[in-house]
Amino acid sequence: MKIALCQMKVSKSKDINLKTASLFIERAKLSDAEIIVLPEMFNTPYTRSYIINNAEYGKGKTYQFLKDQSKDIILIGGSIPEIDGNKVYNTTYAFENGIEIGKYRKINLFDVDYDGLSFHESEFITAGNTPVVIKTSLGNIGLAICFDLRFSTLFQKLEEENPFLYIVPAAFNMVSGPAHYQLLARSRALDTQSYLALCSPANDMEAEYCPYGHSLVTDPWGKVLNEMDDTEGIILQNIDIEYVNKIRCELPIKKKLIK
Repeated sequence: MKIALCQMKVSKSKDINLKTASLFIERAKLSDAEIIVLPEMFNTPYTRSYIINNAEYGKGKTYQFLKDQSKDIILIGGSIPEIDGNKVYNTTYAFENGIEIGKYRKINLFDVDYDGLSFHESEFITAGNTPVVIKTSLGNIGLAICFDLRFSTLFQKLEEENPFLYIVPAAFNMVSGPAHYQLLARSRALDTQSYLALCSPANDMEAEYCPYGHSLVTDPWGKVLNEMDDTEGIILQNIDIEYVNKIRCELPIKKKLIK
């Protein structure tokens, strides 16, 4: 099977972002991708004011966009700001062929003060509390978002449903990205003996929050199969479930085989 990671630049306009996402999805479909992934906060800049202003209730504009775009594919809609009651969540929606197959609210929020970087996601985002593995026609896929990648205990919980692939929309910054982005991806792939895909927005040095980029796919042996630079583009990568089983048989640490 083939996965596509769409590393798009996020503008200040939600309408422009949805149009950009549609063009990336169209290109990925033309390349016969079966699983297409968008970045974290793909419909809004990753800053408090824009997230609050672009947050949507339930089945809003972006939700409908993702639903419509998911015809004949599995679409992991990066993440968007979702309103529920008086709270805003950082939420990933997943669709297969026009049907919602799950959603995940980011559990571990990005609250840091390090080396000149100060960012407190918990000031405007509420943490979710439920790990999510979606069941697709291709098999089980575990979901996480960005800072979640640092918490191996979350992935241990997700392992209970035996995913062959983990998808993590992730807007790492220019401090932690170069230091930890690839290291964490490889570590979680090794922990779970699964493929793992990180999908970032493209770098934008003019933005208040500048993403690192470098979307990538790591295999169950911890090898980085494909990694972008920080510009816009699409990663296309073949995923082989039999290779997952091969690694789990040769190094039988704790994982079940994929049936």
